[in-house]
Amino acid sequence: MQASFIVAVMENTATRDLKKSGVTLKQYLIGRRDTDVNTGTLNVGRYLALDMSMGSQVYMDALRPHVVLICGKRGYGKSYTMGTLVEELASLAPEVKTNIAALVVDTMGIFWTMRHGNKKENALLSRWGLSPEGFDIDVYVPSGNVRHYNEMHIDVKPISISAAELSGHDWCSLFGVDFLSSLGILLIKTITDMKENHGTYSLEKITDAIRKNEEEEKAIRNSALNYFQAAGSWGIFEEKGININDIIRGGAVSILDLSSLDNQNIRAIVVKILSKKIYDGRIKARRSYERIDMGDSSLEKGIPMVWMFIDEAQIFLPREGENPATSVLVNEWLRQGRQPGLSIILATQRPAALHTDVLSQSDIIICHRLTAQDDISALESIRPTYMRESIGDSLKKMGMEKGVAFIIDDISEAAHVVRMRPRKSWHGGTEPSALAGR
Repeated sequence: MQASFIVAVMENTATRDLKKSGVTLKQYLIGRRDTDVNTGTLNVGRYLALDMSMGSQVYMDALRPHVVLICGKRGYGKSYTMGTLVEELASLAPEVKTNIAALVVDTMGIFWTMRHGNKKENALLSRWGLSPEGFDIDVYVPSGNVRHYNEMHIDVKPISISAAELSGHDWCSLFGVDFLSSLGILLIKTITDMKENHGTYSLEKITDAIRKNEEEEKAIRNSALNYFQAAGSWGIFEEKGININDIIRGGAVSILDLSSLDNQNIRAIVVKILSKKIYDGRIKARRSYERIDMGDSSLEKGIPMVWMFIDEAQIFLPREGENPATSVLVNEWLRQGRQPGLSIILATQRPAALHTDVLSQSDIIICHRLTAQDDISALESIRPTYMRESIGDSLKKMGMEKGVAFIIDDISEAAHVVRMRPRKSWHGGTEPSALAGR
C-alpha cells in the first residue's frame, strides 16, 4: 500500500515507525481475527491518510458478542457513530439479522429520527456512494407519555414496567429513602407482603395496603402515599409490564426513549429491569441452543442475541457510587455477557466518569476527539502493550475534524484512525442553531 494511505496516528516518518507504534497498515476487519468481510460485518468507515484522503474500507464484526466503548467530547460524533452501528445492524443479511435484536437506550430522545432519510447530508452521502435511507424501527416511550409524542406526530409504542418487578429496596432507592428509616422499613415490609400475597399488583394496590396498615404512624403512611402518588405521575409503572419478547425480536431495532423521565433513578430502574430480563432470557435461550444442537428439536430457540446501545453511559455506570442499573450491567452484561451472546455498546463524553469495568472489559474502543486530561488518562490506564505510542499522542494527530475516530481493537490487537461513514438516516443529535431558528 502506498505511503499516502498510512494511518494518521503516525508521524510523517510513519513508514519507518509503523511496526514500532503497534498500528497495523493492512487491517480491514475489527473485532474478528479472520479477514472475511463478506459475512456478518458492519461497514463503519475508511482508513484516514496523513493527507486526509481516505483508504481502505473498515468493517466491524457482528457475529460475536462485543463490549464497545464510544467516547469523545461533545459534538464530535459519539451518538452519530452509535447510529451508524444501528443502521448497519439493520442492514445485515437476513440469515444474520434474524438472529440479532438491537435495543437503544435513548436518554436524549434523538434516535426516533432514524425512520427518516438523511437528506440534509445528501451530497456527503453521494461522495461515499451512499444515499439517504430511513429504517424500520420501533420507538417505545413510557405509556403515560404516548399522547404527547402523538401530538408531535411521532409514532410510538407504550412501554410499562410492572410495579411487582420492583423490590422494596428498589422503591427506597427510587424515592431516595434510607432503608433503615421508619419510612424505608414500611416500604420494604409493604412490598414484601405484596409479593408474598399477590402475583402482580398495581400502584393502587400498594397504596391500599399502606392505608390499611394502622400499626404505622399516620405521618409515615402519608409520606409513603405521597411518594407512590408521585410514582403514578411518571407514567411508567402499571400492574402488567411489557413482555420482553415484544421488544426483543430477531431483526428488530427497538428505541427505548427515556427522555421524558427526568429522574435518573427512574431511568436506571427501567434499564435494570429490562437488562435483567434480557440476560435471563438469553441464559435460557443459550441452554435451548445447546440442546437443539444436540438434536432435541422440540425446544424453542428463545430470544435472539442482543446488542444493547446506551447513550450517556456514565448515568448508569458511574465510576463512583451505584445506581439501580449498575450491578446488572456490570455483573451480567460486562463480565458475563459474552457467553449468553450479549453485546453492549456504551457512549460517553467522560470516560474518566465511567465504571472501571467498562474500560477493562471493552474489546473495541472508538474514540473521537478528547481534550480533558483526566479522560485521556483514563484511556491511557488500559492502553494495551501492542500500542507503544501513547493514546494521548495518537488523539492529537487526529486533529479537530468531526467524524474521525481512533479505534483500538483488542481482538486483532491493532489500532486504526478511521473516518466514520456518514449516516444514511436522519441524525437527531445535531446541536440547535439560533441562526437556523431551531
